[in-house]
Amino acid sequence: MSSGKILPRRQAVPVLYTRGTHYEVGFDMGRTFGSMIKNFLLLSKTLIETYLPLYQTPKGKQIYNETLESVKDSFPQYIRELEGVADGAEVEFHKLFLLHLDDILPQALKLQPRSKNQPTGCSTIIVNQKNCRLLGHTEDALTEALNHYYFVVAHIISDKPQGKYNVKEEHFMSLCYAGHLPGYTMNQNHHGLVFSINTISAELLRSGKTPRHFLTRALLATSNVDDAFRVLRDAGVGAADACSINFTFLADPRQMFYNVEMAPSPERKNESLLNIKEIPLGEHNYHVNQFDRIHQDQANALMVDSSVSRMQTFGTYKPPMSEQDVRHMLGDVSGGEYCVWRENGSCDEVVKTIAVGIFDLSAKTMSLYSDNPSETEPHCRLPLLFK
Repeated sequence: MSSGKILPRRQAVPVLYTRGTHYEVGFDMGRTFGSMIKNFLLLSKTLIETYLPLYQTPKGKQIYNETLESVKDSFPQYIRELEGVADGAEVEFHKLFLLHLDDILPQALKLQPRSKNQPTGCSTIIVNQKNCRLLGHTEDALTEALNHYYFVVAHIISDKPQGKYNVKEEHFMSLCYAGHLPGYTMNQNHHGLVFSINTISAELLRSGKTPRHFLTRALLATSNVDDAFRVLRDAGVGAADACSINFTFLADPRQMFYNVEMAPSPERKNESLLNIKEIPLGEHNYHVNQFDRIHQDQANALMVDSSVSRMQTFGTYKPPMSEQDVRHMLGDVSGGEYCVWRENGSCDEVVKTIAVGIFDLSAKTMSLYSDNPSETEPHCRLPLLFK
């Protein structure tokens, strides 16, 4: 039974290994985590109070439909995957698609202020030293997402090339929020791609374009740096909303990390606006939930305040050189209201850090924590995938 109750932090990270077509993999995710997905839909205030009522209006339905059609044109396989999740979990597809639309619907209808209940944070630290190459990431979300996530290791083989990039095979691992497609949090694929996402709440959003969640899902299929930039640029359509992508490929001879800020085109071009920063060997980088380099208005003041606070906290540390350094920084609770590790008592209760992942490119492992990484050992250390 789905109770709609918020439980205290569970010391658990469920992992599903699945293989099949896009629909079959989606169905397995839905069937395996059905009660968690149903529960999340009961708890999601933003869905119930904002997205669903807007979806019932003629203009809201129109924005929903034009964005769905746009995604179907580019990535029909990921719509089938999400249909699989809905069927497997026995929930309505439109509720799951609304979660992937996020604030595109209220913003396109010019409803202000947008839902205050917004995830205000996730932090990424990159260390790119010769003997220590790490990507560490905290996943912060609304309290209702606590305990409502799972880790998926999926191998998808299609008989025909799929979508605008003609992909036939995908093999990846990804942390997923309940009912959401893989690719939006912390991820790795068999081509050696490692990446994490920081949500950015841009003021300018575009309906009928590609929601960021589908672009990062497509990123999971890429095999090299040029491929990754092509997916994010999304020529012919472009991003509907904004985020930052931190990534590298293990086999990249330049051993370069990248941070890409992606936003909808302010000139209404049919492609995303990208700002690419390189983090070469010997350097480190921090990115949180604000534009550092793109000059566009941001909509969520709480998210910006939290980002400024977390960047100030990171600034009090010496540049990180080891996994221990990254664990301490991602577990920091010193920032007052907006600290890096967010938990009841030490921070406001609307948002919690639900999980932490540390990719160690030298050891070729990913460590997952469901509690503070400066005080606890990882729940699991999974080997990275390779072809």
